[in-house]
Amino acid sequence: MSSAIQRPVFFENQILGAADLTATVENSRGQVARHNRYLHLWGIASGLGLEKEPDKDKGDPVIKITLSPGLAIDGWGREIIVAQAVKLSENDFSNLQITNGAQPDDWFPVYLKGRDQNAAQPPLATSSCGTSSGTASRMEETYALTFGRPGDARTLATETAATVSDGPGSGGWRVLLGFVQWDKTKTAFVGLKFDDNGITRKFAGVQADELAARGGSVKLRTQILPQANKPALILDETEDGQIRFGSFDSKGQLIAVFTITSKGDIKIEGGITAKGKISGALAHGVTQVESGIATDGMVLPLPLGVTEKQVEDEEAVIQAQISLRFTGRMVPPGNSSTSQQWTASPLEAWVDTDRRVHCRVRWQQIGGTSVEDHPAACDYLVLASLKEKQA
Repeated sequence: MSSAIQRPVFFENQILGAADLTATVENSRGQVARHNRYLHLWGIASGLGLEKEPDKDKGDPVIKITLSPGLAIDGWGREIIVAQAVKLSENDFSNLQITNGAQPDDWFPVYLKGRDQNAAQPPLATSSCGTSSGTASRMEETYALTFGRPGDARTLATETAATVSDGPGSGGWRVLLGFVQWDKTKTAFVGLKFDDNGITRKFAGVQADELAARGGSVKLRTQILPQANKPALILDETEDGQIRFGSFDSKGQLIAVFTITSKGDIKIEGGITAKGKISGALAHGVTQVESGIATDGMVLPLPLGVTEKQVEDEEAVIQAQISLRFTGRMVPPGNSSTSQQWTASPLEAWVDTDRRVHCRVRWQQIGGTSVEDHPAACDYLVLASLKEKQA
């Protein structure tokens, strides 16, 4: 093929040949294919789902598998259209003889390929010899369904690539639809799935280094239509510009849990707001929290993202609060007597400058003179925030 793209040019009183008219069509097909190939990523564009149902005639676990209508773009930019639902053929699978040496739990890839074939002649059509039969005057852009051997889908990346000037080609590029399992005894399909060892269907996409909106908002979501509890990301001009991440509610509205404004402010659901530049996990205007259970003598941990150096350099302000826990014991730790009754009262509950916990309980025998002091457990809460810088 010539590296230069040619198109027919016509003039008055020109006698048009078949090649001239065909070149006109092929020029347009080539433009579309190159657009699809270089501005998009090949794969399933719409529909083409494999659906299964029990085969009542053959009984469980035999299933019937049907391909839904849809459109795919192959690696040459060729459109592959399945106009009507079609059932996967057991005979076609069996005739390929690809089960030799396969195991019962193997999975066979299902492929869709584009292809050209002569279409039925329209009424009163004439051939190149002026008769009603001979060279076809119509070409049908159709498809073929086929199957591969187990593990064959790993070779999809080795398909023959088109050159820059090529059009849609004659078909043959494999588009993966899913995987089926085969029962040799029943000569029927008994399983269907869409992922095999990390290899799955590929959906059509976009190749672009720049994306621009016209209405002041760009939306990214994981489904064609907004669905409840599905994530989404929105970049818009609201309040001088912001990025919002969250999930949709039942009405298709985004409920943001994380927002970044064009001024550098970050807002997190729950009322936490950080303004300006963030350094590490601790920012001005943000309070980090750490909570849990501690025992006497334990050093309280710092909240996540707060370092000992920040504390030592007095960059971070630390506040700690503890409260004694009473476990419902009726006797002091280590005392197994059930004949004596005791009462417990707080003896001390405080945190020193090293964040070490001092937490003890005094046990006193009811009606007796015995008194015991024991270490205890406490609930703790540590708050950390950055000191405000002096102007």
